[in-house]
Amino acid sequence: MSEDPFSPKQIDFLVNANAKWNFAHGAVRTGKTIITLYKFMHAVDRCPDSSIWMIGYTASTIFDNAIKLLFDNPIFEIYKPFCTWHKLDRVLTYKDKKIRTCGADNSSSIGRIQGQTMSLFYGDEMTLFTEPMIQMIDSRLSNEWSRGYGAMNPSHPNHIIKKWIDLGEEGDENYYSLHFEITDNPFLPKDYIQRLKKSSSGLFYKRNYLGLWVLAEGAIFDFFDESIHAVARPPRAADYWIASIDYGTSNAFCCLLIGVSTGKHTKTGKKLWVEKEYYWDSRKKHRQKLNSEYADDVEKFLLPYGPRAIYIDPSAAAFKAELRKRGLHTVDANNDVRNGIQMMTNEMHQGRLVVCHECTNLIREIQGYVWDPKSAKLGYDEPLKQDDHACDALRYAIATHKAPSYENVYDDPEEEVHRSHRHPGGSRWI
Repeated sequence: MSEDPFSPKQIDFLVNANAKWNFAHGAVRTGKTIITLYKFMHAVDRCPDSSIWMIGYTASTIFDNAIKLLFDNPIFEIYKPFCTWHKLDRVLTYKDKKIRTCGADNSSSIGRIQGQTMSLFYGDEMTLFTEPMIQMIDSRLSNEWSRGYGAMNPSHPNHIIKKWIDLGEEGDENYYSLHFEITDNPFLPKDYIQRLKKSSSGLFYKRNYLGLWVLAEGAIFDFFDESIHAVARPPRAADYWIASIDYGTSNAFCCLLIGVSTGKHTKTGKKLWVEKEYYWDSRKKHRQKLNSEYADDVEKFLLPYGPRAIYIDPSAAAFKAELRKRGLHTVDANNDVRNGIQMMTNEMHQGRLVVCHECTNLIREIQGYVWDPKSAKLGYDEPLKQDDHACDALRYAIATHKAPSYENVYDDPEEEVHRSHRHPGGSRWI
């Protein structure tokens, strides 16, 4: 490990984050998680009890984003020999202390911590937590020595954590925060910073690159240029195809055919393109179709291409059954709106996603896709729900097909405990 493993901004946090609540917030890839976790483990080592919790947006992400770092990142070498991960119980032990973990993504999560006392709390991706969950955690930090630590990218300016950050900046000693900019991480290669800058736009540029707490407003794909992002024909031969469907009866129904090139046989890397669209607007056509009719149309539309998967909104259960009767392979789509839009933005910005000219409805919708100003004022990042059916179908495909695998880390049958090599005493294996 380097003699100076921390950046000056990280050292600032390590020295001064001593309030009841301590937040590292700002741009991505600036070392926020590393330093908040290091400060948290420093507090765990000195905590007089085991009333300690670590919570992420999901049970998997708190492991992937935080706990795994304790075992894999050399910065934590002083803590790693004393750590054991018990994945069946979702408990991390450090010396004689038990650190309980959970996700904040469902209604039962509040019930798990209700009535608990927290001496220490670590939160990952806290801007994704609901406000009732955050308030419940806050009410559990009731000991004189209780401390909370959180790392996060910015969200909307009305978020409860932003309000706490503002209180701290106004002099409230219960709240300490430190804002991280992309330039605060001296270990990032310059070419990565440039790629990050080029791959972001609008809301995501302001939040992820500049680290600002801003409202979602204006055009979502404000960078879209038909001369760049729309093409006359597929850019190359497809290695295979996928499809995606936004199901509608009174609203428009859209099915997209998407070509995929893995880049294995080219020098230009991976590529996705929307090759064709099937679009039926029952209001304009003055006729609604039955599920069986839509299924017939989709089967005929996709038959020449044999797509590997058809990504579809999980709520369209009856229509999925119709497709499966015809031997078509359907997959429940990832319907995380904000992350899906960000992935679409990244793919288009980096030149890996284009749209063929004949997909006129999709191109029209992309150009008119905007953030909902009413939702923004209420603290939600949501697109305006109008004329968005092709965009939703494309979002399903990109978010599901391109997303990394988030398999539950507790379902691995081969090993029951993620452990350090030796017990701290060095006398026995655990």
